[in-house]
Amino acid sequence: MTPGVAQLPKRTCLRPESARSLLHAERFARKALSPMETVITIEFSSALAGSVQPYELFRKIWENTRRAWNYRVKQGTAYGTFDAIAVWERPPNGPTHVHWLLRWSPLDRDDLEKRIRRALKKLAPNMPDRCLMVQPAKTTSKFAKYMAKGIDAPYADHFYLKHSPQGPINHRRIIISRSLGPTARKIYRQKTGLSPI
Repeated sequence: MTPGVAQLPKRTCLRPESARSLLHAERFARKALSPMETVITIEFSSALAGSVQPYELFRKIWENTRRAWNYRVKQGTAYGTFDAIAVWERPPNGPTHVHWLLRWSPLDRDDLEKRIRRALKKLAPNMPDRCLMVQPAKTTSKFAKYMAKGIDAPYADHFYLKHSPQGPINHRRIIISRSLGPTARKIYRQKTGLSPI
C-alpha cells in the first residue's frame, strides 16, 4: 500500500484481492493451460434504458458462449476448458462497458462475433453495432494489467499497475471462469507438482 494515498470507497474501484485474482488467472491460463487469444469489449449505451440491465445481458452472453465452447469440445473442434475473465468499467464521462478476455480459436473468431451480435440483437435490439468489438489479444499479460487499471490507487504500485479511475459498479466488477480460479490452480499443482502461476 502506498503511504499518503487515500483508499477509494467500496464499489468505486477494483479491490486488491480482485486484481490479484485477475492477474493470477491470466498467468495460469498463459503458463499452465493455453493463452486466451481473444479480446471482446461491449459498450452498454443509453439504448439499453428501460430494457435488460447490462450485467444480466452480459451474463446471458457469457453463458451462451460457454455452452458454444463446450459443444465445440464435444464435437472435437475445440479443446480444454472455457477460460475467460471479464472486468466491468464505468470511467468518468464514459459509458459502462465490459472487457472480456477468453480462449477462442482465431479461426472461429468471426463466428463468435456473429454469435454475440445475434444475441445482442435479440436481447437488446436498440444497441448499435459499434457497441461490440472483437479482436485478437496480442499480449495477454499486458491486457490483463490494462483490465486491472481500476485497482484502488494505494495498491497500484504493489501490482506494477498504473491506476486509472473506473467509476462505480453496482454489481460484481470481475468475473473469472472456475477453470482459472484458486481451486483449479490447486488441482493443477496436486496433479503436476508444478506451480500454476
